[in-house]
Amino acid sequence: MTGGAGFQRSFGDREAQAAGEASDEPDRRHLGLRPQNPLHRTGNVAAGEPNYRSAVILPPTVLITGATGGIGQETAELLASQGWRVIVSGRRVAEGQKVVDGIKKNGGQATFIQADVSTEENVKALITKAIAVWGHLDAAVNNAGISNDSELLENASMERFQEMFQVNVLGVFCCNKWLPASMDGSCNLASIAGLHGIYRTGTYCATKHAVVGLTKTAAIEYATTGVTGAYTEETIAALFPMKRMGVVADIARAIKFLIDSPFATRSALAVDGGLGAA
Repeated sequence: MTGGAGFQRSFGDREAQAAGEASDEPDRRHLGLRPQNPLHRTGNVAAGEPNYRSAVILPPTVLITGATGGIGQETAELLASQGWRVIVSGRRVAEGQKVVDGIKKNGGQATFIQADVSTEENVKALITKAIAVWGHLDAAVNNAGISNDSELLENASMERFQEMFQVNVLGVFCCNKWLPASMDGSCNLASIAGLHGIYRTGTYCATKHAVVGLTKTAAIEYATTGVTGAYTEETIAALFPMKRMGVVADIARAIKFLIDSPFATRSALAVDGGLGAA
């Protein structure tokens, strides 16, 4: 159940702020932003002048929400195995620490930050803490989401729908809003339920359609700074031409591709076992 979008804030917004002009851009000055090039960060720190001639290549850092299991965990392990420094985030402390311990055991770098993305204040605090770990963020995978209702629309619970909307939609929105302007990209996790209607999942589909719309809009707004998109989910095996359930590794590989492919801006990558062609 995934989807992706990666983007930076435009230079125009930052230039407008520097000139004292009004801007709708969130004030991220307290978030400790890094120089634009994430891999070359040495130089005269006191003067704030990067020295690219003596630059040292540093491992990229990624924040993954909802990473205590499933797709988030698989993505964390994959990126860590390829040299990324991973910040694992989620609500479950024991499970999150277990993911981190596994990554470290295999020679990777990781740390855990407990967080619930259902409120803007929580998200702001998470991002501030995440930047403080290694001094910067290069990418984010906004994976946290829930599915808590499987009723017909006429029997669906308003309370459960609101809970889902808070996490699945507003959580993703807040992450995209408060991630550093200098970050290279982010991947928003949606679902095949964001592209199709599915029986007895109307409220869940509504939240995932919202994530897809948010992602496509971000791609348009930040097209010059590198947005990529993708959406997929495991579903009933019989529905797939491949006749098998998708596994988290399928999604993790697609996320890795998106992070590495900034020119895939606005594209929709359906990792759905051929379902869209059926």
